[in-house]
Amino acid sequence: MVDHTVPIVMLVVVLTVVALAFALSWRHGAGAESAGWQGPGGAARGTLAAAAALPVAAFVALTCGLLAPQAAVADDLPSCLRRVAEQAPRDVLLAVRPGDEELLARLVYAEARSTGFADDPRVARGIAWGAMNRVRLGEVSASARRRYGSGVAGVIFQPQQFNPAVSRRSPFAADFLCPQDAAAWRLAVEAAGMALRGHHNPLLDTAWERRHGLSLAVNFYYPQSPQARGPLAPWEGSAGLSFIGEPESADLPPAARVRFYRLERPPADLDPAARRPLPPAAARGLKNSP
Repeated sequence: MVDHTVPIVMLVVVLTVVALAFALSWRHGAGAESAGWQGPGGAARGTLAAAAALPVAAFVALTCGLLAPQAAVADDLPSCLRRVAEQAPRDVLLAVRPGDEELLARLVYAEARSTGFADDPRVARGIAWGAMNRVRLGEVSASARRRYGSGVAGVIFQPQQFNPAVSRRSPFAADFLCPQDAAAWRLAVEAAGMALRGHHNPLLDTAWERRHGLSLAVNFYYPQSPQARGPLAPWEGSAGLSFIGEPESADLPPAARVRFYRLERPPADLDPAARRPLPPAAARGLKNSP
């Protein structure tokens, strides 16, 4: 495991020590002069020492000032994890046992980069909500758990689903293991936190979804990804899934960036008691809806 901040912090510390050494050297020279211990040319040497120390101290201060923001940004990034030989991304992550928010944020970060729109917060939010829709459906349906996985880690590492998390050959596995773009990482963390809290899900569209507080929008496709097979998902038009169309919510990306698909029917084995409490604002909106 490699910490992004270590090289920067070490450089700042070294430069600070150098600056202090010059300052102490100059002070010692000045003290010697004031005590009368001054040989021939001592005054000139003291002046030169002071002149040399000032630009060095200024350079170090400037360098530290420039590096400090970078260290702060790097501090926002998670640990950079490395694979050994043919080790799967899943095995690397499970060995360090990150929390659900970090794990989901890593997935959102890597998947968003695979869309080609990692700087779009709507893309990050859409991916986070899509993944959490699978998690929450699995909480109330055994068939959904078998299909999508159980819990955040189970969904993310479900075989043949999210390539950056499960494929040794995915070009975006490195992004999953070692996020480098601090701005995109912050978007991923924000989106993951929002989806985990479960408030204001923009994919709660149908009356059934709003009644149960569960979204059936569990499949999504990235038309402009370098891994895309075409502008439409391979399952487009197949039975059981339907394209939701152009999203109405401003919190979701346009279909040209992410295409969302909804299950045409809820799982047959849905727990009869499955009815997630809605946030007050959403509940008021449902009560006032026709």
